[in-house]
Amino acid sequence: MLSSTVRRAATTMGRRTMATDAAHRPPLDLYGLNARYANATFVAASKSNNLETVESELLAIKNSAENSKEFASFLENPLISRDDKTKTVTDLLSGKTTPVTTNLMTTLAGNARLNNIVGITDDYIKLMKAKRGEG
Repeated sequence: MLSSTVRRAATTMGRRTMATDAAHRPPLDLYGLNARYANATFVAASKSNNLETVESELLAIKNSAENSKEFASFLENPLISRDDKTKTVTDLLSGKTTPVTTNLMTTLAGNARLNNIVGITDDYIKLMKAKRGEG
C-alpha cells in the first residue's frame, strides 16, 4: 500500500514538473557550449518572467564587450583569477541587473568562460526571436 501511494505521488509530481518544464522550454534546439548557457539562461529568465529584461541586459553587456577595450580585456584575460573575476562581476552587476543575468555572469566567471558572453548573447537572441516568431 505504501509503495502504491509513493508511486502515485511520484507520478503526479513528475507530470507537474514536465508541464512546468514544457512551458519554459526554449523554442529552438541550439547546440554547443554557448547554447548550453543560453538555454539555461532562457529557462531561468522564463521561470522568473524576465525574458525581455535579461535580453536587454545581455545586449548591454555584449555592447560593452565589443566597444570597451578595458572590459573586453577583463573578460578575456586568463591571468585574472576566477575568484577575482567573480568578485568583480558581482560588484559590477549586483542590484543593477536581474538575478538571472548576475547568476549567468558569475557562473561564467567561475568557469573561466566570460570570453564567451558575446556568443551566448547571440544564441539567447536567437531563442528570443524564435519565441516572438521573428524570422
